[in-house]
Amino acid sequence: MAKLTVGRMAKLYGLHRSTLYEALDKGRISFGFNGHGQRVIDMAEMLRVYGEPPSSTRQQAQGSPTPDNGALLEQMAELVRVVERQSQQLETLRKEVSELRALPPPSPEAPETPRQRGEVHSLADVLARLEARKG
Repeated sequence: MAKLTVGRMAKLYGLHRSTLYEALDKGRISFGFNGHGQRVIDMAEMLRVYGEPPSSTRQQAQGSPTPDNGALLEQMAELVRVVERQSQQLETLRKEVSELRALPPPSPEAPETPRQRGEVHSLADVLARLEARKG
């Protein structure tokens, strides 16, 4: 049968670890050691002393509760909806890129820069205007 550590067995049965350690120390429950030097208890030994573990804690301790198929199906349906929305968005973006590629290239004339139009954006622009007036 399966052998579990004292901590896992305590969770499985809804007991405190100290309760199991006390039973081990007093010899009420036999145990062995795993490869990590931890005490492990055979499930048959726990069944002999404590009987069947409570069903709700048994599923939690095993770490693999029975999945709720309804909830799982709903999550999967939501994922499908998200993927469909993303697919539609991707198609829209592809169309936009295709339309942008069809546009004519910009004219070779470079547009006027703010400095060429005489706008002031920095101290350098002001100094350049003063130099132009002096000269």
